[in-house]
Amino acid sequence: MAARTVLTTDTLETFRTTFNSLSGTDIGDPAGLNTTAQTIVAAINEVDATASGGFTLRDSSSTTQLVAEGDILNVAGVSNQTTAVVSATDTVTIGLASTISGLTSVGATTITDGTASISSGSITGVVNITGSGTITGLTSISATTLTDGTASISSGSMTGVVNITGSGTITGLTSISATTLTDGTASISSGSMTGVVNITGSGTANFTTDVQVNGISVSTQAFAIAQAVAQAVALG
Repeated sequence: MAARTVLTTDTLETFRTTFNSLSGTDIGDPAGLNTTAQTIVAAINEVDATASGGFTLRDSSSTTQLVAEGDILNVAGVSNQTTAVVSATDTVTIGLASTISGLTSVGATTITDGTASISSGSITGVVNITGSGTITGLTSISATTLTDGTASISSGSMTGVVNITGSGTITGLTSISATTLTDGTASISSGSMTGVVNITGSGTANFTTDVQVNGISVSTQAFAIAQAVAQAVALG
């Protein structure tokens, strides 16, 4: 746009045409502005307010922060929780960290690492559980073998048991393998029962070895029984 001037020697007509070109051609028609402003000054003020005013960020708790002109919006991840990656064009990608810590709860229908799963209160596919403390609230545990490193439960059998303490009834076991079974008085160990106070039951008791009553051997043969009776009478 060339500078327009009106000389002192120019006519009024020259001044008129020069002025009309200045407002109509050089400045432009205000009707063509995409703004509510009706003057150049007002339009420039609107542009300045928009450029310098920045914008406001607001979070879910309604906390706000003004990002002014020239400021840098920093999108930061949280260690062991989230990641934030900026890339072209004008893109920020929010993701979860490969290792997440600090959570107080996780809500999902099924939680799995690809092998073991937790769903509807049941843990399935567990290969091994290592830790200390107490696990509560489980309705079932599905595993091939449960062990504390000494005793094991597998295929319905308990092996390696050192001691069982508690009250109530254990059902569904097919076998128990232990060095000694005891109720605190009577014991079964190495095929022998010791400390027995009383045996009550029905049916037949078969013994393949010698049976002693008050230190006297009692055989299952008829003549040996008669002999034992005779000895008892003699002692009586």
